[in-house]
Amino acid sequence: MATLTGRDAALPMQMPFVLAPGDRGLLFRLGPDRFRIDFDDTAVRRVADDSIDTHLLNRGMPSPQGDRVAVQQGDSFAVFDAAGQKLVTRSGEPDLTWTLPEQPWSPDGRLAVWRVDQRAVHHIPIVDYSNATERVTMVAYAKVGTPIAKAELHILDPISGALTLVPLPHEEGYRWLAGWREDSTALVLHLARDGKRLDLLAIAQDGRVRRLLREERPKTKVADLNFATDGWRAQVVPLPGGEFLWMSERDGWRHVQRYDKDGRFQRQITRGAFPVLRVDRVASDGSLIVTASADPAAPYDERIYRTGRDGGTLRPIATEPGVHTANLSRNGLYLVDSWSSWTSARVRELRRLDGTIAMRLTTADATAVQAAGHTPPEPITVLAADGITVLHGALYRPFGFDPALRYPVIAYIYGGPFGTVVTRNFTGSSMTRSAETLAAAGFVVVAIDVRGSAGRSKAFGDATYGRIGQSEVADYVGGLRQLGAQRRWMDLGRVGIHGHSWGGYFAIRGMLTAPDMFKAGYAGAPGALDEDALVNEPDMGLLRDNRLGYAAGSNLALADRLTGPLRIMHGTADVSAPVSSSMRLIDAFIHANKSVELLAIPGVGHNPEGAVSDYYRDDVVRFFIRTLGSSKAAASAPKSTISVDERTTD
Repeated sequence: MATLTGRDAALPMQMPFVLAPGDRGLLFRLGPDRFRIDFDDTAVRRVADDSIDTHLLNRGMPSPQGDRVAVQQGDSFAVFDAAGQKLVTRSGEPDLTWTLPEQPWSPDGRLAVWRVDQRAVHHIPIVDYSNATERVTMVAYAKVGTPIAKAELHILDPISGALTLVPLPHEEGYRWLAGWREDSTALVLHLARDGKRLDLLAIAQDGRVRRLLREERPKTKVADLNFATDGWRAQVVPLPGGEFLWMSERDGWRHVQRYDKDGRFQRQITRGAFPVLRVDRVASDGSLIVTASADPAAPYDERIYRTGRDGGTLRPIATEPGVHTANLSRNGLYLVDSWSSWTSARVRELRRLDGTIAMRLTTADATAVQAAGHTPPEPITVLAADGITVLHGALYRPFGFDPALRYPVIAYIYGGPFGTVVTRNFTGSSMTRSAETLAAAGFVVVAIDVRGSAGRSKAFGDATYGRIGQSEVADYVGGLRQLGAQRRWMDLGRVGIHGHSWGGYFAIRGMLTAPDMFKAGYAGAPGALDEDALVNEPDMGLLRDNRLGYAAGSNLALADRLTGPLRIMHGTADVSAPVSSSMRLIDAFIHANKSVELLAIPGVGHNPEGAVSDYYRDDVVRFFIRTLGSSKAAASAPKSTISVDERTTD
């Protein structure tokens, strides 16, 4: 690469390869330079500035014919031909933008594009404090009970440049282009604002709109933020001939159903007391490759199975404990299984569809982590506050654990209804790293996926519908007492609570509603039930329909109950949970004559990154050492983060 670039060049850990048009090669960047590797001769060549390859590297999306590419350009978009010449462009403006969907091209070469109008949406101020002359940017942020964005779908003819507005129903909600049928019919998902109704709409080539399917839950929800951020991608799978697969919780668990081309129910494909997370691929023989959490002893593991076109028993393909991700080959004979668990670093294996391993492709080198004394978390189960529901979680032991010592305890909480706090793979998440940092500093850390969180049955997820904030802390308190009764080295007289985002809300909630258990709390970027509409309304109902539930879940009215030390961190540029939520809390504490600490980080968004993230985690540790004390083992804890490298094995 140094020969090609004319300077020293270091390859990154993961190369961001892009397929060249016609799948004839790979495109990649190295610093400011762009290159192409052709499959026929494996030669590496520079890519011209004005070529279609450059547009593909700029996140362009090629047409099925490979002769055009659509590129998002800020608020606008453009279409280029194979020579890199611009054919069509449409310019947007702030709060009235053109946005390309993930699958913008129809099989016949037309382009779908959203026109998103946020002009009537509430705006929040984001202040740039980096200079003495502050700059203020107003950012659209739809709050509970206020107008939300409107999205119109347009279809572009790239030859004539004509844009045609699709006459979608005029009703509040959220929309996604879910895919295309073979005949270039577009499939659009529409989720009602309150999350109680999900429609599948078919848009024919002539622009006619027809509703194929409606799923409705008048008393709870069909979907929420989890669906909006990622779940919609797995909701519908078009099949040859116009049939489609649909994910539904109608029988109490998330399963696969098949419908004919007109939206008439045919049959349920998968069944059982477990959720199917997604259909990874439909094989050439019509069988389905699915990812499911089908082991009752490990209800959050994600494993790969195969089932027939008409259903039947799930046949295992990859069922080692942990989290698996499948990528099926084009000929449908093999899949790449990328998986890891708490005890096994990530490996990638080439598997046949009967589950046998053809070869191991890569394995992660975790020797440095193990040499530093890393131990995986301990899986735990406790009963929820109802005394019936089994909850699963993880317990992180302190570095240099000695059962003869008494350790302070941190309850690491998330509690939001569209996620889990415990990650079941090896490297974990930002929440895992925070828990491990606290454990390295001498704390026992307990993380529990409480009632109302994602990944289990419909009833489990609905446990907190309309009443967020009323049972999650109680689940933690009960769980901690059960664990402490069995582990004398857990000092339940020194328990703190910490979380970020929803976890920040619940950390404050714990300090206000369970002061006998929680002696100190650290809340990172806490939200509130009256902030983001999409975050709250599908899980609480609309404000006008559930004012008592919203009021009961507010931390503001409980400010006078604070008895222990509480510290809040908030980034001033947070556009997910605006800093105003913390400002209102601090105002309530002031009026209640309660002391509270605030760490405001200038210019940082919802999730601190890099050095700021390190500072944040260290600040959490310092706070709890100051307020709860630590153990003697903390002094020998490792001071640096050790990475896990992936290496190809011979």
